[in-house]
Amino acid sequence: LSRTTRSVRLTREGEHFLVRSKRALLELQGAVRELQDEAALRRGRVTVACVPTIASSMLPLALARFAERYPEIRIHILDEVAETLYQRLLNRDADLGIGPAPPRSSDLTFDTLADDHFIAVFPRDHALARRKTVSLASVVRYPFLALAPRTNVRTILESAFAKAGHVLDPVYEVSHHYTLGGMVEAGLGVTALPSMSLSLLGHPLLKSARIVEPEITRDIGILRRRGDASTPAASEFLKVVSDVFAERSA
Repeated sequence: LSRTTRSVRLTREGEHFLVRSKRALLELQGAVRELQDEAALRRGRVTVACVPTIASSMLPLALARFAERYPEIRIHILDEVAETLYQRLLNRDADLGIGPAPPRSSDLTFDTLADDHFIAVFPRDHALARRKTVSLASVVRYPFLALAPRTNVRTILESAFAKAGHVLDPVYEVSHHYTLGGMVEAGLGVTALPSMSLSLLGHPLLKSARIVEPEITRDIGILRRRGDASTPAASEFLKVVSDVFAERSA
């Protein structure tokens, strides 16, 4: 400031500082408004990593409901296989995940939403196609098709086969559900998948039966980074997802 006995005015440096200070205050005020809007669920963004099984079955209904209630909140979806989903969360590429339980040594928390039981899938004219349930022993009599090794589904099946005294030795291994469905429909063999995966096969004429003796299941739930707090928008989205799973399970 330049002062005299009759006036006070800004120096050139003071005018420059005033301009920059106003900009800084406007930025700060804008940031505060954004936080207030997010707290009041008027705006925001949530990134969700989700396995394709859920992304194609449960998730669309949850997204539609959430959009009706909070139209200004954007949900960004990363549909990933389980192994990539876990890494997305650990890398902070996603706010939350929906998928199977992670390895026990993981730095992720897991809250169960549902048990997804495994089914056997056959061509429509297969000898087992009219059954509602089948034993694992009856399934292994036929050529078996499977998803690639080291995937979550494959790991669960390998463990279940071993506990039942069988060896999982597929005649074909593929990476995509749609390819698997095409091979089953062509009569190349049978397969086993979580029931929520059935729509991913893309072949409506296929038949399926729940696997019993033993039953094979996997837990599906909410995954988050250990110690992290959810944003208001993420918390509300989780409530909607939980409601959808509860209704479908019932």
